[in-house]
Amino acid sequence: MDPPGTRYVERDGHALAYQVVGERGADVVLFLEIGLHPDLMWTDPHIHYLFERTATFSRTVYFQRHGLGLSDPVDHVPTLEQQADDVLAVMGAVGMRRATLVGIGSTCGPLVLVAARAPERVTGLVLQQPFIEGMLRDGPDIPHGWTPDALARYVEGWRAVYDNWGSGQIMSMWDPSQDSPFNRRLLALLERTSAPPATARAHLEWLLRIDCSDALPSVQCTTRVLHSAASSMPEAVSRFVTDSIPHATLHTLAPAAPGASLGEAWIPIIDHIEEVATGVHRPVDADRYLASVLFTDIAGSTEMLARIGDGPYRDLRATHERQIRNEVELAGGRLVNVAGDGTLSVFDGPAAAVRCALIVCRQAEELGLAVRAGVHTGDVEGIGAEVTGMTVHIGARIGATAGPGEVLVSRTVRDLVVGSGLSFVDRGDHELKGVPGRWRLYALAAADTPGESEPYAEPRKQLSLNMIDRAVLQTARRAPHILRAAVGMANARQRRRSRQ
Repeated sequence: MDPPGTRYVERDGHALAYQVVGERGADVVLFLEIGLHPDLMWTDPHIHYLFERTATFSRTVYFQRHGLGLSDPVDHVPTLEQQADDVLAVMGAVGMRRATLVGIGSTCGPLVLVAARAPERVTGLVLQQPFIEGMLRDGPDIPHGWTPDALARYVEGWRAVYDNWGSGQIMSMWDPSQDSPFNRRLLALLERTSAPPATARAHLEWLLRIDCSDALPSVQCTTRVLHSAASSMPEAVSRFVTDSIPHATLHTLAPAAPGASLGEAWIPIIDHIEEVATGVHRPVDADRYLASVLFTDIAGSTEMLARIGDGPYRDLRATHERQIRNEVELAGGRLVNVAGDGTLSVFDGPAAAVRCALIVCRQAEELGLAVRAGVHTGDVEGIGAEVTGMTVHIGARIGATAGPGEVLVSRTVRDLVVGSGLSFVDRGDHELKGVPGRWRLYALAAADTPGESEPYAEPRKQLSLNMIDRAVLQTARRAPHILRAAVGMANARQRRRSRQ
């Protein structure tokens, strides 16, 4: 899925930016926190996966409050009532009569007001660690769920974070289990491109004083309150919100796995959003689906490296990888992983995968490279942006069995593409290392070319602070796949460090 275009609705003389993902299913409104820039979030491969995931069950609109990110700047922090009106304005601009509303931290308050004042517009609420009661008060009372010392440390911690706005420290307060160097770098960029320090500090002082707890008993819709077990906010705070809403339930989220990206940590939250929005409990194997995997690998790479040297081989491999990425996207597939001299791509159908493999091998030959390719079809399991399962292992073994310049496929693939115009040569039975049984393999006939019976998808269209942040932001809009690849490699390094 390509990042969507940004749309605007005028609010009090200022343009409020929003994006819409998906075209059918339940209507969902996700009100983003201050440090979540709509364009840049698409550059993280796991967050990109989450956007694609929401499109499978909903039409979702994403936006930040006035004055942040892509919206026009304003000279004040909008009030809770103004933000609630903004939610309804965005819904009206998109044509949403009713929707499930999803809030994060300080954006939960405006959504509670919408649900309380306009119950006919709200089908459900999902509130992640809601900031509802003001933490700073004029009188001696303190908000529910806090002790005086814990509250003082909490407020001091948030002020220290905002004093260092643009450094990515926000996760140390929000959910320390996700506070990794990798996530800090991503958050630092998101923070700097969403708001300057003065705006961020004004936002903090506002959220420390907001209080819409009186509206909680008036919320009539089904509500899920999500609390992160690793959060520095006491669970009693989320429980107070839950107990104050008549039809609310509290769900505690397990700490994120060591080294998990922001997108990976959000997968359980998307599960809750889907269940509230659709009314259907997500099955355990919902991320398991039928797909065709394509593996490619450069044959004789070590010998070529020794012959031409490090620099020329690096440039040659970079050109080859660009060609693979382009052809996979043209064929309607998705490049999942690049490791060393090999790649893994996933396609909905086997014919597109086979034809793409043929083009990749021919283009590599023009570069002076000999590439082998293997294609297999079966059930895979999606884990964020990655895919796993026996189908993936079998596809890798088939690719490793192929000869230089050869496209080798399983019998399953051969049988599924009957009538597509593709023809194959029987290569006999093979033992695939680590895979039980013997496998009949077939080589794509060299004379085959892409036919007209299965046209390729349209090519992807690329999107159109300081100097470095502006350059990254422009890259995010114009070529998000470049940043996704860079983020994916950084995330892999973070995982390796976490296991050490």
